[in-house]
Parts: sequence; C-alpha cells; structure tokens
Amino acid sequence: LECICELLNSIGYTLDTEHAGGPTIEQVYGRLSDLQQLKDKKGKGVYPRRIQFMIRDVIETRAAGWQKKSFKAAAKTKEEIRQAQCDQRTQKTDGSEVVILGQRPIWMIATAGGGKSGPGLKLDDGSWQGVPSKSRR
Repeated sequence: LECICELLNSIGYTLDTEHAGGPTIEQVYGRLSDLQQLKDKKGKGVYPRRIQFMIRDVIETRAAGWQKKSFKAAAKTKEEIRQAQCDQRTQKTDGSEVVILGQRPIWMIATAGGGKSGPGLKLDDGSWQGVPSKSRR
C-alpha cells in the first residue's frame, strides 16, 4: 500500500489527465477508499494508522487537483530569490510552495520543434537512426 501511494503521488496527475488512465484510476481510488475504511471484528482498523493516513493524503491530494504544499529546506541562491519574488502566485507567506504532484516535467511536454531535453539537447522524435555514441579513447 505504501508503494501504490508513492506511485500515485508520482504519476497520479498524469494518469488523471490521460484519456486511458481515467477509468483505471477511478478503480484504484475506490479500492484505496475501501482498504482505508476496512475494520477487523473489534472495530479497529486493519492497517496501521500511518498507512491509513498515507491513503487519506493521496485521496485528498487528488481531490485538491494534485496540488500539495511543498516545504523547501535548502538555501536559495540570489537568482532563486529573485525568481520567487517575480512568481508570487505560487509562493505562500509561510515559506511553502504549491506544487502539482505527478505532473510531467516541462522537458517531456515541450514540443519536439523547440523543446529541450536536458542541457542543450532537443527532444527525440522517436526514431533510432541518429543515436549518438561515445567512443572511449
């Protein structure tokens, strides 16, 4: 259950937005809801509280449109501070940032004509004809 929760946090947004992923993800969330509420004969939850809260967090994150607060503990460079000041719509006053979980990176969704795939590389159009090779000397 921990693995499926982590997987859904990683790719849930993409599955939700894909046409083929919609019915499948509905089934997964229905099953997760059932498992979260599952009780034994004494009325106690079958799974530990940590797992129950993990499932609840994934369900609530999906209900919030895959947006979740992210707290950055790392120090920022001057350029990052300037960028954060320019982008006030995602910055909160408590030091958190709203991110969309499971969203594909920009380099994956960029168009093949002008997008980048890493430092200075263009996106691959799917052909294997021009695969670069490094020679060791």
